[in-house]
Amino acid sequence: MGAESIGGFIDYKSIGEELKDNLPTLPTVFESLSDMLKDPNSPTHSIQEIMKSDQTLTMKVLRVANSVHYRGERERVTDVGEAIGTLGFDKIHMVILTASVFKAFSFKNAKDLNYDPVELWKHSLGVAVASSTIAELTNHCQRQRAYSCGLVHDIGKVARLQLHPESFCEDVGDAIYEEIPLIDVERKKNSPTHDRVGQIVCNEWGLNRDVESVIRWHHETDIVERGTVGEDELNKLIDVVYVGNWLSHSLHFGFSGHRSHGKLSEEIMARLNLDEDQLDYFKQETRENFKEFRNFLNLIERAFG
Repeated sequence: MGAESIGGFIDYKSIGEELKDNLPTLPTVFESLSDMLKDPNSPTHSIQEIMKSDQTLTMKVLRVANSVHYRGERERVTDVGEAIGTLGFDKIHMVILTASVFKAFSFKNAKDLNYDPVELWKHSLGVAVASSTIAELTNHCQRQRAYSCGLVHDIGKVARLQLHPESFCEDVGDAIYEEIPLIDVERKKNSPTHDRVGQIVCNEWGLNRDVESVIRWHHETDIVERGTVGEDELNKLIDVVYVGNWLSHSLHFGFSGHRSHGKLSEEIMARLNLDEDQLDYFKQETRENFKEFRNFLNLIERAFG
């Protein structure tokens, strides 16, 4: 297991040092946009300013906006303002965040791995869509915040795969064989848990507290165990992404490293005031959003591929 574990002790500080040299950088637009979205009154020109700082991103967004699906028979879109008008705020937000995180899930040696990062990417997109759907239907948190947090909730798995692919893939194999979640295998085998590793990634990338808290605690149902999270609003955001993660697994959107998703926490169901009928409705709405999102995802993959 190399630097991951020494005599049963997980040296997370050492893992952090390894990540400094091996972790891909996350474009600054992700953090800038995530912060901006905390303010529902953020003006459209703020997005334009963010995009101007990354010309490559701007060109790719224009490619999406100029697709037949969005432009139709209208004249070609030539600037950011027109792209925002064509795609709308939500779609622009999705394009920017999705593009910003996309490279982190790309591996040059992916074909040599006994695990497909693209499937993890699809699962993460699924969690983003499911979480934003739940947020919109319940008003427990802002849907754009839920989307961005859902998108990177499993970034610790990317880091484990990047640093020690053999031990990570071995844990994935055990999770499939034992039909239990990967987090349970990591804890059982004293492997670095992807939630803790993900928190380190957050610190290295300088991501905000919302994102860090969701990544660190998206498997923890007990508020007391979450400790320093504190605010009720942030705990609700974590709960929403927890349910979004469960929905993405139950709807088989991508593959994150295990096939067992277990039973949804009654504790979280109670905190979010959810019942089985509502959960079924969320599934239906999420499934419909997945269908629409698949078309959008294909456009993004062509633009950023």
